[in-house]
Amino acid sequence: VLRFSGAAGGPLKLRSALQHIEVVLAPLLACARPRARRPNLLVCVQPLFAGLGGLLAGRLFRIPYVVLVHGEELALLHDDRLLFGLRRRLQARVLAGAAAVVCNSRNTLLLASKLYGIPDTRLQLIYPSIPTAERASLGDTLAGLDSSARVILMAGRLDERHKGFDTAIEALPAIVRAMPEARLVIAGPGDPAALIERARELGVADRVLFTGVIERSALNALFERCELFVLPGREVDGAAEGFGIVFLEAARAGKPVVAGRTGGAPEAVIDGETGLLVDGRSPAAVAEAVLRLLGDRALAQRLGRCGRDRVRREFDGRRQHREFDRLIQTLVGHTPLTREGQ
Repeated sequence: VLRFSGAAGGPLKLRSALQHIEVVLAPLLACARPRARRPNLLVCVQPLFAGLGGLLAGRLFRIPYVVLVHGEELALLHDDRLLFGLRRRLQARVLAGAAAVVCNSRNTLLLASKLYGIPDTRLQLIYPSIPTAERASLGDTLAGLDSSARVILMAGRLDERHKGFDTAIEALPAIVRAMPEARLVIAGPGDPAALIERARELGVADRVLFTGVIERSALNALFERCELFVLPGREVDGAAEGFGIVFLEAARAGKPVVAGRTGGAPEAVIDGETGLLVDGRSPAAVAEAVLRLLGDRALAQRLGRCGRDRVRREFDGRRQHREFDRLIQTLVGHTPLTREGQ
């Protein structure tokens, strides 16, 4: 079994175009080996462009391929009109030709079925997993932040509007009025200019810290340092959080989560048990949930403890590895494809 990624940068950059070509060619080159050395199955971690390589290899060499989907790409490209919808049509063909489409949440599975017509017999639900422990080293990431600050953490790509960075900033005035020591720390790549300007307009610019891109160990330390994690996702132009591994990372650190009630987030965060689900479009709802957790340490600790126990029990990789191994053995052995529990 060979696994191919498809990560690359923006669609108009030469480097990105070369990466796309390389990713498409990689499975073809692997399958062009002598028959005894060819893989029996290709695993493509994205429909585009890794899955396109799998589709071509499957057509030329009759080798089956599996595609992993994460939710956002299904909705974003479904209404894509660039180049007459070329990417949308390519993605649809990749998904239609796959021996199995592995979805990271039930919400993603429903999108694949509804938007692309993938039959249930080829849809597989396998939740993500994370390491149960990772190195944490904060360094000077929070330099200048008072040690008494009550840190509310967010993390993700700033250009992904559905994650709700703007909603959290709009909720901040109400939060700091009730809890003056509260500080919002936002970690992740992207241009923060628009968010900084909005915080300035609301008079809370001095209560927000943007770390930019940081090392994994520093992000782990931020999860340890914060009191709660917030990502009030909502649907924007059809896109929503596919699942939200960051919710698991917060839970691993024993921290409660405030998440938007949309996409796959309700599968990552159990409302009232590991966190609080809110309307991600409402700054008032976000502020209310954050203040509830900051004001009730016993509740916050209970939710954090339950979240950590759930990660260790359900998302440590053992179940996921077992389910994926079963899928691979099924496809390679040509036995009927069923979901676990059926």
